[in-house]
Amino acid sequence: MTFITFIYRIGRKTYYGKCDMYVSDDHDGLDDKVRPILLDGIAAFRKKENLPALTETVRIGILSLSYGHVIPVYSSEKEIKAFDFYHIEDDHWRSKTYINGKLVLTK
Repeated sequence: MTFITFIYRIGRKTYYGKCDMYVSDDHDGLDDKVRPILLDGIAAFRKKENLPALTETVRIGILSLSYGHVIPVYSSEKEIKAFDFYHIEDDHWRSKTYINGKLVLTK
C-alpha cells in the first residue's frame, strides 16, 4: 500500500491527514487523489454531527508519499488517533474513514 500524508486547511485552521490507499502512476496530482476522499469524509462527519454542509474552500498540501514495494510501510491501528483525518483501504477496495479518531464512513 501507499501512504499519503498531508495537511489541509479549512479557513484559517490547519489539520493533519493520512490516506493508506492504492495509488496508480497515472494520477493528476496527489492532492487531487486525496481531495474526494477527504471531502466525502468531512461531509459524513458533518452529517453525523448534525452540522451544516461545508461551504469553505479546503486546501490540501502533500507532505509525503510512502510506498511499500520492498519494505512494509503499514502502521498500527493506534496511529488513527494521531491524525485529524485518516483513511484506510484494504486489498478488496473496502475503506474506512476516521475523523478525530472516530469512524465516520465505511464503504
